Amino acid sequence: MEKEARVNTLFGETVYYKEIGEDKSVIPHIEKFVKEKPGSTAATTDVTGKDDLHRDKKYSSVFDKIVMGVGEFIHAKGYNREKLDTHITKAWATYTVKDQHIASHKHTASHFSFVYYVRNDDMGNIKFEKELAQQTGLFIPPTENYISNWNQLNFSSYVYPVKTGDLLIFPSGLLHQTEINTKDEARISISGDILLSMKEGIKTEHCIPHPKGWKTLKF
Repeated sequence: MEKEARVNTLFGETVYYKEIGEDKSVIPHIEKFVKEKPGSTAATTDVTGKDDLHRDKKYSSVFDKIVMGVGEFIHAKGYNREKLDTHITKAWATYTVKDQHIASHKHTASHFSFVYYVRNDDMGNIKFEKELAQQTGLFIPPTENYISNWNQLNFSSYVYPVKTGDLLIFPSGLLHQTEINTKDEARISISGDILLSMKEGIKTEHCIPHPKGWKTLKF
């Protein structure tokens, strides 16, 4: 029986979660090109030029499921799919060995991002954070100095429990980081960015035109 998707709201933003199932077939392919990075920060293949996993046939079985999840998410958001196209602009692997993690960050070149956990057997969760630096005007910082009872109305960070086979989709501008992997085996995930554009030929004032209408300038 197929697992139902779950849509949550964190800091007013939508986070989609679904168990899409384990797929070990991609692990040998990832381990062929990923290089374990020394230090406390996990290795990510996008910084080494390998960010096209969504176009690589070796990963098609995983991306078939990811695409279905993205479709469900776009439908849940209520976007008009007769006018809008959905693109995966890039996708990469993250390889997190013992005592490593990914520091807090956000993605600045997409509307949404996703992460699929190829292998995560109690190897650390993902943490989302409210971006307090953008707060203006009078406000009470959500810290233990001022909050005596944490609840759904005042929290400023949320640890989202994840495991092997899970898919998460969230706004790219939502701050996120990963917990430290305390296991001897590496945590492996596939992440990617999602961009929405207008369909080819449909004009718009506010949204991104379809890429086929773009002109690349050469100097």
